Amino acid sequence: MFSGKKRTRAHGAWLLVCGFVIVAISAASSAQAADKSQQAYWAGFAYTAEQSAVEASTPRTAAVLEARGLAPLNQALWARLKAKPPATLELIDQPLAMLDGTTSATVLATALDRELVSIEPIGGQYKVLVEVALQALFFDFRERQVVASYPITLQRIDVMEYLPDDDEIDTIVADLLYGNAATGLPQVLADTLAKAKLPAASTRRLQVGEVTLSDAVRAKLPDAVNEQVLRATLAHELSKTLSSNTGIGLLPPASGQAIGGAMAARFADGKVYQLKIPEPDYVVKLRLDALKNGVINETPAMKTMLFGAFFQATVVEPFSGKVFFDQPLRKGATKVVPATQWHVDQWSASYETVLAGLDAFAGAAAKRADARAWLDEQKPGGKPLQQQTQALQELIASCR
Repeated sequence: MFSGKKRTRAHGAWLLVCGFVIVAISAASSAQAADKSQQAYWAGFAYTAEQSAVEASTPRTAAVLEARGLAPLNQALWARLKAKPPATLELIDQPLAMLDGTTSATVLATALDRELVSIEPIGGQYKVLVEVALQALFFDFRERQVVASYPITLQRIDVMEYLPDDDEIDTIVADLLYGNAATGLPQVLADTLAKAKLPAASTRRLQVGEVTLSDAVRAKLPDAVNEQVLRATLAHELSKTLSSNTGIGLLPPASGQAIGGAMAARFADGKVYQLKIPEPDYVVKLRLDALKNGVINETPAMKTMLFGAFFQATVVEPFSGKVFFDQPLRKGATKVVPATQWHVDQWSASYETVLAGLDAFAGAAAKRADARAWLDEQKPGGKPLQQQTQALQELIASCR
């Protein structure tokens, strides 16, 4: 049984502990709030090209944004970011006009890059693929220099009973940009930034550089596929899968709108900022060597086709010329084609196989659990591939 004096002392000790806990929590919160290196000013939606180029490269997206307006899109994006804020990054909703440029401030914009619309006849129906590619772009407002980029790809696949016109495609694009579903831009942006962290000045920078196609691949490109657009698309997708697998923000790819170490960001108020892209510490290069396919099994009801993508991935340090990774890689994927399907879009299937190969490469760089099985399938593979994969994983660690 405790005496009144002992209870008083125990109660006083408990209050003292609580006081220390409150002070510690307050100090930690103050320190987090004072960490301006992890603060970013929200600037909303932006374009990375002039208006004429936007209408040419993203015609359906441009039409939707013109019809629906940027104001409701920015409201939807910010509302979702407030509801699901990044874990380690503080976002500030303040007009850029209030930044005088005398002090360093990091700005976040959601920048539009490209779109893809593919329609594939299947029997009496049509498979419709719509993609919109963007990036969560961080840049230093005073220096007008890119800090990091987290690529985003919105995708919708539908099967329609009729050949869709521009209005139907625009409805899909609008849902991808403005919709509240898990595949809509507001949620995808919030998910992409959930674990985003601004790099320190000493952090090494990674960038996807040159993307090239062999003559054999060029010969297989459909007339509707522009080689320059395809190279920029592959650079974006490689950046995206590297970022999502490793958790790091990359510099924008050295293709597409980011050419010559610079890119533009054009906002709803008409302001255009010419942004410098710093020199990368490491560059990832991609060469697409071959696209192959064939029938591996066939019955009266269907046939199974095997698609293969063969590519060379190279990772170098530009300053020294040191090569960390340089290996021929391959990825296979099967596609079941019903007998009622009178047309097979072999290009779309080959493209999806290439993306799967890039994701497998990024998974190996990030030490993903399933990477070992894929690496064991590579030819010639062996010890050189193992050693270079380890060097690549160590390089990725230096970029965090």
